Amino acid sequence: MLTVLRIKNLALVADLTLELQPGYNVITGETGAGKSIIIGALNLVLGERADRTLIRSGSDSCSVEAIFDINRLKSPLKTFLEENGLEPCEDHQLVLKRTFTAVGSNRQFVNGSPATLNALAAIGEWLVDMHGPHDHQSLLHASRQLLILDAFGGLQKEREAFGELVRRRSL
Repeated sequence: MLTVLRIKNLALVADLTLELQPGYNVITGETGAGKSIIIGALNLVLGERADRTLIRSGSDSCSVEAIFDINRLKSPLKTFLEENGLEPCEDHQLVLKRTFTAVGSNRQFVNGSPATLNALAAIGEWLVDMHGPHDHQSLLHASRQLLILDAFGGLQKEREAFGELVRRRSL
């Protein structure tokens, strides 16, 4: 679950910290209130390509940070982080950060470790399903369906044990 979204110097937003609570959260507002900027910021931190024109006027760079409570998905993400040489999560929190500058520098981090844009996108598929016209949903990816079911059923340990058995047999 997304718990915190921090946005600095993105479009019209100078500095925003959005704290979400467990349960149902709604973002409403009139046209032009900034709802799309929040969604755009979330997309950026989840691996979408950066458009330098989104940097706030008068600023040299912008950053977006998202903190997720990953208690239910800890095992699959733990494996992904290990396989990609990224720092593990502490206290069931995953911290994603993205910064980019007007001159073309683009950096992304997972729990403080430098990461690739592809790593952010892969992690994002576990964390967020954006629903809008022409968007794809992670539930349609066959490779994710069993992992999601195992995580929901609390079968991470059994899944890891089975994976280890398969790895040993293939040696």
